[in-house]
Amino acid sequence: MTERPTEFRSEESTEAEDSNHSKHNGTISTWWFVGLTAIVMGMYLLVYWNWKALPTALRQMDESRNEDRFVAELAKQHLFEMSNVGPRVAGSYANEVITVGFLHRVIKEIAASANIAHHVEVEIQQAYGSMFLDYEKYPQTSVYQGIQNVIARIVPARDVEPKNFLMLSSHFDSVPQSPGAGDDGTMSVIMLEVLRKLSQHPRPFAHGIVFVFNGCEENTLQGSHAFVTHHRWFQKVRTFINMDVAANGGRDIMFQAGPKYSFLMEYYRDFVPHPYCTAMAEELFQADLVPSETDYYVYSKFGQKPGMDFAHSTWGYLYHTMYDAYDTIPNATLQHTGDNVLALTRALADAEELHDIAEHEGSKAVFFDFLNWFLVYYPLWASILLNVGLSVIALIAIGLSLWQVLSSTHGTIRQLSVEGLINMGVIFLSILVGAGLSLLLAVILNAVGSSMSWFTQTWLIFGLYVCPFLIAMCTGPVLYVHFVRKDDLPLQTRVQLLLHATCMLYVLIVIVLTGLSIRSGYLFTMAVLFYTVTTLVNVLIRHAPFYWIVVHLIGQIIPIAYFISISLTAFATFIPMQGRGNAGANPELLIALFGVLIGLLGVGFLTPLVVLARKAQLFIALIVVFFVISIIVMVTPAGFPFRAHTTPQRYYVYHTGREFYHLNGTIRRTEFGYYIHPQDQYTPDLIKDEVPEMARAVQLRDECERELYCGIPFYQNSHHGQRERSWLVPALDPKVPEQIRLDHIGVQENRSSNTTTFSFLVKGTDHMSFYVSPVQGVKLIAWSFSNEIPKSGLPWNGQDVHYINYVHGIDDRPYEFNLTVQGSSTKPSEVGSSFYLNVVAQYMHHEQYRTSEFQTFISHFPDYAHVVAYPTYLVSKIF
Repeated sequence: MTERPTEFRSEESTEAEDSNHSKHNGTISTWWFVGLTAIVMGMYLLVYWNWKALPTALRQMDESRNEDRFVAELAKQHLFEMSNVGPRVAGSYANEVITVGFLHRVIKEIAASANIAHHVEVEIQQAYGSMFLDYEKYPQTSVYQGIQNVIARIVPARDVEPKNFLMLSSHFDSVPQSPGAGDDGTMSVIMLEVLRKLSQHPRPFAHGIVFVFNGCEENTLQGSHAFVTHHRWFQKVRTFINMDVAANGGRDIMFQAGPKYSFLMEYYRDFVPHPYCTAMAEELFQADLVPSETDYYVYSKFGQKPGMDFAHSTWGYLYHTMYDAYDTIPNATLQHTGDNVLALTRALADAEELHDIAEHEGSKAVFFDFLNWFLVYYPLWASILLNVGLSVIALIAIGLSLWQVLSSTHGTIRQLSVEGLINMGVIFLSILVGAGLSLLLAVILNAVGSSMSWFTQTWLIFGLYVCPFLIAMCTGPVLYVHFVRKDDLPLQTRVQLLLHATCMLYVLIVIVLTGLSIRSGYLFTMAVLFYTVTTLVNVLIRHAPFYWIVVHLIGQIIPIAYFISISLTAFATFIPMQGRGNAGANPELLIALFGVLIGLLGVGFLTPLVVLARKAQLFIALIVVFFVISIIVMVTPAGFPFRAHTTPQRYYVYHTGREFYHLNGTIRRTEFGYYIHPQDQYTPDLIKDEVPEMARAVQLRDECERELYCGIPFYQNSHHGQRERSWLVPALDPKVPEQIRLDHIGVQENRSSNTTTFSFLVKGTDHMSFYVSPVQGVKLIAWSFSNEIPKSGLPWNGQDVHYINYVHGIDDRPYEFNLTVQGSSTKPSEVGSSFYLNVVAQYMHHEQYRTSEFQTFISHFPDYAHVVAYPTYLVSKIF
């Protein structure tokens, strides 16, 4: 018979022991847990230091000693010239002339100094076309005229042209009022330097390399679509690397790969010197939790090519603002991304897989870096085997541990099974209560107008949302052990059972996520893996008193370090996004969910140990104190979300002119005002008392029933989704550089088919859009924008609404289009009419045309506000 472990009766060796000593049998000093908390905090600081650490940026003088390395200083010099022209909005002189000329000149210089083994070509593409974006509520047809891409390629100078090409892509246009140094100037100059280094390589590559500098990404990804559908070089592209930016500085994260071409991840694993990626980022992005899209969408959907998507995503507070400037981009960031892209490009340019890429189609993959040191990668089918196999081994390890408990006690298998189920219930209830408390607080804070206090003070997330979760996770096991006595089970054995119960719940989560093909389940796989290993070690040492705790804690070092790294990535990415998302959503809920997940993964295998504390209530009280401190800070000025220059609040304000016409062509209504489009929940509450003009502000409300899509010149039709939170301030008429000219140039009737074709000529600024809404009884059956009529967006008064987004680049000729309708109006008030046509003009790079009244209005905004403000105009007619 197995000898009973000493921890069961470790203090019963003599009858002379006093009762107080017996009372503390198997317990640990509470200060030991304070020290453990300090160690975890120390780990956080170390991981944070490692997470922020970037390679030393090379200077020009270093190149002679690092001939194969990317030179950040040269890229930074190009970034200065590129961003110094100011905002590069598609259609503007800065974008279409200055920036195109800059890129063309630099590439010509690179070509002139290239190694004789390479031939470098450059072209300026001028493209015309359209595409349909099948969004759920607000689909749109995107039309472009004369937009420009600068395209270069490297091919062998003396051999035949390769049959297969690798493509690198970034965009050089920017949003209004942003210098675009980060988005996407950073990636554009990195591509220039990669092009230079590759052109100096001593031998030709097995495949050609195409560099696409895309001149119209910010407006519905039109530049990439133009290259995919209208340029001959794309036909030979086999795979691509797309590079974009949603932040200023930090590491580049590879957040999309494939799909289903896992060899790309093998090259990333084997050649990238600074790996930073996770399948979780890919799944979150593809679940639309990120309010943006990249050209990867076009290359993979319209181009049907596999590829990889790189981005800078941390510290995105300045993204798409006036502060996205040259001096916010660290040289070390350029070096980090340049090293990665250069190494990966060199490898893929000689990859055997590109000769017949179709043969290498596989499955999606699980991938993640460990503390930026190395990459872990395995295909989805392997993750299924791993997760199922590990789950079985974990259950076997727990079974062996329980067998040792049975052999040293007088219990039965049935009793131990019941105890195990109860412990699982305790842990599950603790998780449920903890998550419920955090989410309830998120709902309350949002309801009382105290959201986003963590926007600048990010540490408040731990106090507000992780602490309530930890309190419940600690309190549940402590209360259970305190009130439910088990005299036949020593205290440390009961804690082991609680830990086993936690592991079994994690195993259940792993199985469920595996069944749903959710690759992010690897997070729980990692937690189960290390707990299983330490459990097996503890089985070997027969759970020696206190030593088993040390083994258990050592086994938690690696997963905790990784989960800290994941939390840094998640919060640094998603916190800034809450300032530019859906104003109707509750930003607290997403952050609270992240807090709960990080708490569950990071300390799920630590909180049951609190049962061993001699004064567990004291340790829990310390967590409560930190929670209370966080609440206090939240309601002070320190908890105010926004700061000037670093964490600004975003406003979109359009000085709007609106003209509405009768069927006979006479003006029905003319109005002017400042349209304020919400970006967060504080719009416009924070400015009501600071901006005097807000006293006249009204919400749209009835306007949205009276006029097609509220009669507002929305930049994107999806902005209509925020109509209930949008405001309009009456004002004088705006000053615009070019009035909309909409000419009805012809009508053709076909009586046999009961169809009528209307022809129009429109002239205006470079960013325009059209709303087409057939009246009841009339159907839109054809138009010139595309071959087929796409599905309608959100209906207006029972009518279909079709949205066309139009941009012209260097070619500013009038645009001609036609609409063919069938049927007749069935509504008495619309007899003789066929459809409403709204034409919207966005003068988004014409800030110089602000009226003095508009400029005064903007100047009243607080200093922490970043205001995108320009004139817009809408003409609404019925035909």
